[in-house]
Amino acid sequence: MEQKEILKNVITSFSNYYEKQKSFKRVFLNEPVMSKAIEVFDSEMNEMVDHVFDLMGIPNEESSDKYDKLNWTRDVCTNLIEIAANNEKYIEPAIELISDWANLNDYTSKVEKHTWFRYHQLLDEHITGYKKWHEEQQLEKEKGKGNSITV
Repeated sequence: MEQKEILKNVITSFSNYYEKQKSFKRVFLNEPVMSKAIEVFDSEMNEMVDHVFDLMGIPNEESSDKYDKLNWTRDVCTNLIEIAANNEKYIEPAIELISDWANLNDYTSKVEKHTWFRYHQLLDEHITGYKKWHEEQQLEKEKGKGNSITV
């Protein structure tokens, strides 16, 4: 099975899970034991995502930042999956960004530089042309490297 198809299935699984979780929470709103069950299922779903990331080759190293122990790449990819699972229009851009996880830092530079810019906005821009703009920027960078003169 191709990576993109696997990611789409994971996102669909999360979407279905969230729908079931909403109704489960409504029915068992005041049941602390059931709330704990939801936490266990959430943990299992996140473990499934970690296995998919392992298969994709996304490294599982802890952050070098002592205040943030999460793996940045996996954290961003997980956020993109969750956003796509909650809004169907983000499925394709999330799949594209996650599939190109090695260059994820390039794509998310705008998110990282602005506190007001969120991942769903990154996905919106990816849908509306940010991907093309990003590719043009990469080409310009490469052209600039080729034109440098060494003395």
